Amino acid sequence: MSKSRALTATLSLVASAALLISGCAPGTTSPSENKTTGAEVIPELRGQLPQQVRDSGVLMVATDPQYPPCDFTNESGQIDGFNHDLLMEMAPRLGVKIEQEAISFDGLLPGVQSGRFTAAMECITDNVEREKTVKFVDYAYATKSVLVSSKNIKGITGNPLSVCGLHAGVQTGTEFVSDVELFTKNCEAAGRAPVEVTNFPSAGDQNTALQAGRIDFAVTNTATGAWQAKVSNKAFDVIPNPLLSRTYVGIVVAPDADGTAQALLGALTAMIKDGTYDKVMAKWGIEEDALKEPGINLATTRPLKLPEPCGACGF
Repeated sequence: MSKSRALTATLSLVASAALLISGCAPGTTSPSENKTTGAEVIPELRGQLPQQVRDSGVLMVATDPQYPPCDFTNESGQIDGFNHDLLMEMAPRLGVKIEQEAISFDGLLPGVQSGRFTAAMECITDNVEREKTVKFVDYAYATKSVLVSSKNIKGITGNPLSVCGLHAGVQTGTEFVSDVELFTKNCEAAGRAPVEVTNFPSAGDQNTALQAGRIDFAVTNTATGAWQAKVSNKAFDVIPNPLLSRTYVGIVVAPDADGTAQALLGALTAMIKDGTYDKVMAKWGIEEDALKEPGINLATTRPLKLPEPCGACGF
């Protein structure tokens, strides 16, 4: 296997601060007007939504807008990103207004489970463990990579053994926690030191620690890492790693919300059929993550191959 090249790009550090640090404060609502798309209401889909949503005409979706291009706060202080665009296209087909509320990532699933929100959407990885407590409407793929400071003084490469004995940062409640656990398992199987881990409450805190040298690397969505490199004046590099799997990401609803799940799935399917979905993915440059056959709980019903310890994995 040839060594993977790091992905880098440049823009202003001012933009980095606006997009990666400011964010919406947890508990605040960023109202968004449904854009005129020309799409018509699909009555059978609207009829599957909860009565409370149909009566109010509003479907509340929680997010943690710190993961561009998935979700972030733009210069106008509004929630933006490809997830936002997908929701705004789904809204007229469902015959309701969709509003997003910013909360911390580790509150997304509990917020849906408690009934505070009808749904949550923030490039949330669908996995079998999470499916025990919530239901996923999967709408895209996601790939993950190692995020390092551009200085990369520890010499981290695509070789999984290059992170052994180093210090990783992960955001609490994310799939990245188990990814780092797999790194440690791989290191120990090769007789190397485990990875030290620090949990952070937000991606912004994690990235600040990475830039300051308090951690050696983090794990992130590849598209998010590339965006962070792009807007941070080369502060970060993105390094693919064979132990980081391709996954499904989905809209989260309550485990018994079958009608809501079917309504959201129907809206996505309609958007794929008429080409709207592809236009949104192309706008954000993530065509490779397009999922042409969305579904429910695909981690179980259509599982992807998960990586296993492989030492240097060909490096």
